[in-house]
Amino acid sequence: MIRFGTSGWRGVVGQVFTFRNVRLVLEATLSVLQQRGPVREVVVSYDTRLLSEKFAREAVDLFTHHGVRTTLSERDLPVPCLAHAVRTRGATLGVLFTGSHNAPEYNGLKLYSSSGAQLPRELTDAIEAECQRLEASVGDFYVPQRELDGRAALTEGYLALLERDIDWGAVQVAGLSLVVDPLYGSAREFLDRILLQHGVTTHVLHTTKDPYFGGWAPDCSPSNLAALRERVRATGAHLGLATDGDGDRFGAIDSHCRLLPPNLALALIVDHLLAHRRLRGRVGRTVGTTRLIDRVARAAGCEVVETPVGFGHFGPLLVSGELAVAVEESSGLGVASHLPERDGIFAALLLAEVVAVRRAPVRELVRQLFQRHGTLLSGRVQLPWRERTGDALAAIGARRYREFAGLAVRREDRRDGLLLELEGESWVLLRAAGTEPKVRIYAESTSAAKLRWLLRHARQLLEGAEEGNGHV
Repeated sequence: MIRFGTSGWRGVVGQVFTFRNVRLVLEATLSVLQQRGPVREVVVSYDTRLLSEKFAREAVDLFTHHGVRTTLSERDLPVPCLAHAVRTRGATLGVLFTGSHNAPEYNGLKLYSSSGAQLPRELTDAIEAECQRLEASVGDFYVPQRELDGRAALTEGYLALLERDIDWGAVQVAGLSLVVDPLYGSAREFLDRILLQHGVTTHVLHTTKDPYFGGWAPDCSPSNLAALRERVRATGAHLGLATDGDGDRFGAIDSHCRLLPPNLALALIVDHLLAHRRLRGRVGRTVGTTRLIDRVARAAGCEVVETPVGFGHFGPLLVSGELAVAVEESSGLGVASHLPERDGIFAALLLAEVVAVRRAPVRELVRQLFQRHGTLLSGRVQLPWRERTGDALAAIGARRYREFAGLAVRREDRRDGLLLELEGESWVLLRAAGTEPKVRIYAESTSAAKLRWLLRHARQLLEGAEEGNGHV
C-alpha cells in the first residue's frame, strides 16, 4: 500500500519502490490533478541515486503518453532548484525522484505544486486513495509523445535567486575561508560554485556523483561530517558547510571543529533574519524544534506558529504570506521571500552570512545568543522500529501524565506522537518517523544534565512499553 510520509513517498528499491509502483503513483497523481483542472506542464528531475534518472525518464514517458507537456532536467537537481523551476515556469506539477537523506537502498519521490511548495496533505491523501482504486488496472505499456518531451537545464534561475537573497558584499569583505561538502549529492556545483564565483576561499569535498554516497546515508550526521571536520582543521577554515543528499537540509562544523547542532544553527539564522535583516512576520516551527526560536521571535515582536513535524505543514503558510520564515528540527529552513520549501543551500549560505556580518566565530555567536535569550539545549535519539513499537507508542500516547521524569506536566499534545511540556522550560516528544522505520525521541532543557535525564527517561518509557512490563 502506498503511503506518503512527512516529505513524499519513499521505500527500498525493488521491494516498495518499484517501477510498477512508481507508475501507479504517477497515474494516480495525474488523475487527481486532472479532476481539479487542466495540467499545463510537469517538470521532472532526480537525485544522484542509482536508477533515479531511469525513474525520471519513466515519468516523462507516462505523462507524455497522456498528452501532458513534460520537461526533464538536464542533470540531477537539489530540491530547492526543482521547486524554483516549477514556480517560475508556472508548471502544474513538479516531480523529484529522491531518497533524500535515507540510505542508498532507498528511493522516493517528492511532488510540488505550481507555487513551489510540496503538495498538501489533502492532495497526497487523495493520491493514496486513487492508488488503491487503480491498483488492479495500472499498465506498463506507454506510447510517449516525443513532441511533448522537453529538456532544460533549470539551474540558472535558482542560482540567480541565491545571488539576490544573500548579502554577498558582507561575505566577500569578511574574507571567509570555507569548506563545503555536498556528501556526493545533488547540491554539488551549486553551493561551491556560487561561493567560488564570489571569490570566497572554498575547499570542496565529495563532489563526484556517487549513487552509494560513500557507503553511508547522505545525511548531515556527526559521523558523515567527520571528513568535513578534518578538512576544517587542516585548512583553518572559519566554517564547514554540508548539505544532505537532495540539498534541502544542511549541517555545519565550526572553526573549533565541532558540529553545530541543527537547532542552534536554526536559532542563529532566525535571530539574524529578525534582528539584523529586520524580517517581520510570523515564525513557524515544528513541535520538535527548539523553543529558542520562540524566545528569539518574541524579542523581535513576532508571533510563533507551532505545527506537527513535517515541512509540508509550512508550505501553504509560506505561500500565502501567513509565515515569514519556518524551521524544523532536522535542519530545515524556509523563508517566504525566497522559496516556500526547505533550502539547505540557502540556509548554509545564510549561516556564512551570519559569521561574516557578526565578525565572530560560531562558538562566540552561540554564547551571545544564550546571553540574550537564555540557555536551552536540545537533543534527539533515534531507535529502530520493533515488532511491538506501534503498540507501545499507542499505549504511551493513551495515558494521561501529571508528571514526567519528576517534573510537572504543563501541557500534553498528541497531534504528532506524544509531546509533554514540563515545568522549568523542558519538554519531551516521542513519535514515529514519517520517512523510515524508526522511533524518534526529542527533548530540550536548560542544562546538559537535565537533557540527558529526559532522553534516558523517555527511552526507558518506550522500552518498558515494548516489553509490556506495565511501566506505562
